[in-house]
Amino acid sequence: MAALLGAQHWPEWSRLHLLVPYTFVGNSLAPLPYDGAVIYLGAHYALWLVVLVAVLSTMLIEAWNMELLARLLSREGTLPFRTHRFTQLSLRWYRKAPFWSLVATCVLPIVPHYPMRFLAVLAGYPLWKYQLSVVLGRGARYAALAGLGFAVPIPGHWIVLVSLLLLALGFRGVKRMNRGSAQPVAEEA
Repeated sequence: MAALLGAQHWPEWSRLHLLVPYTFVGNSLAPLPYDGAVIYLGAHYALWLVVLVAVLSTMLIEAWNMELLARLLSREGTLPFRTHRFTQLSLRWYRKAPFWSLVATCVLPIVPHYPMRFLAVLAGYPLWKYQLSVVLGRGARYAALAGLGFAVPIPGHWIVLVSLLLLALGFRGVKRMNRGSAQPVAEEA
């Protein structure tokens, strides 16, 4: 709310203020591609300022994500998920290098970070270490994206177009995954 009020009160900083709620949505459990916004802002504001606002916003939403997931995953109804063979296998692999696994998924856009949140909660990973991995990983990613926006003049409409394309591809992938997992239930005779 403060970011929206700040955007209204200081119009010259409005795009930077709007990065806060946009980053919240992009890093919440309802993902929205926000990399284009960071590239765009890199062309309009100091690199350090874009990275600082994006990292602080991400740390805030990640603390919320971890609290929400801890509450959800502690419920009795999630016991089958927590004890599932694949979940346990993933946890064994995650525990080999939890910090660097988190940093890598924060930096690399091709590796989803969402499953790592679940694993961090299930493994009881300390919030401060999780947040440090977010600072390093997302900080490096935001610096690279904002630096790209600073170095290469990319028209805003191209950034929007590519972001929408990525969103459409993401929805298509989710739809295909759901279609593949929806098996018709055979009726007993």
